[in-house]
Amino acid sequence: MKLQIRAGIAALSVVVTAALVLTGCSSSTKNPTPNVDAAKIVKQAADAMRKVTGMHLTVAVQGNVPNLDLTKLEGDVSNTPQTHATGTVTLTIGSKNVDAKFVYVDGTLYADVAEAGEYTDYGDGMAIYDVSTLLDPDKGLARLLSDLEDPKAAATEQVNGIQTTKITGMSSSNDIARLSGNRVAPEKETTVPTTVWIASDGSYHLVKLEIVPVQDATVTLTMSEWGKQFTVTKPE
Repeated sequence: MKLQIRAGIAALSVVVTAALVLTGCSSSTKNPTPNVDAAKIVKQAADAMRKVTGMHLTVAVQGNVPNLDLTKLEGDVSNTPQTHATGTVTLTIGSKNVDAKFVYVDGTLYADVAEAGEYTDYGDGMAIYDVSTLLDPDKGLARLLSDLEDPKAAATEQVNGIQTTKITGMSSSNDIARLSGNRVAPEKETTVPTTVWIASDGSYHLVKLEIVPVQDATVTLTMSEWGKQFTVTKPE
């Protein structure tokens, strides 16, 4: 059971990587394709992402993604002064969906997957999932934006009340895997359809990211409260 739990929590990696469409939480209004320089906007978004030290994050998975037991996640992550995170997650363990709370603090991941309200120490959080990767300027979301191939403006859309430019492209499977602290062997590297929604208010914040890891499945991350700072304490 503990191995199943650890494997389930490790699935945060693919989110967090990769990792989601929150139809119920994200309202989008489509407009005609904008006449903009998509590559320039993506570069500006990558530069902006490198400066983000904290944010609110939601993740949702639709369809069957191999080796991914996570169906949704909501929480906060910050790397200042050191990496910490807190939130809730839904995992598929066996044939059941399990809701759990998690806390990452002082390099250790705690979660109450086994029993609600009873946190288990899962040791070095990096061994399960290094949440700091998301905000790492060289490995995380900023890297994925920098490496986005063949970006094309698709539309202007409002996402959660924020006007955005929707841009499509392709991402290296290595960039996706790197978000989880993993790496795909060079001979197995491929490209993955990727769509990003970038704020058009001059901040160039990455508002939403959607990847299609396999046919008929999506993994979507939505971000908000960029620069958010908060404190977490070790569970009793």
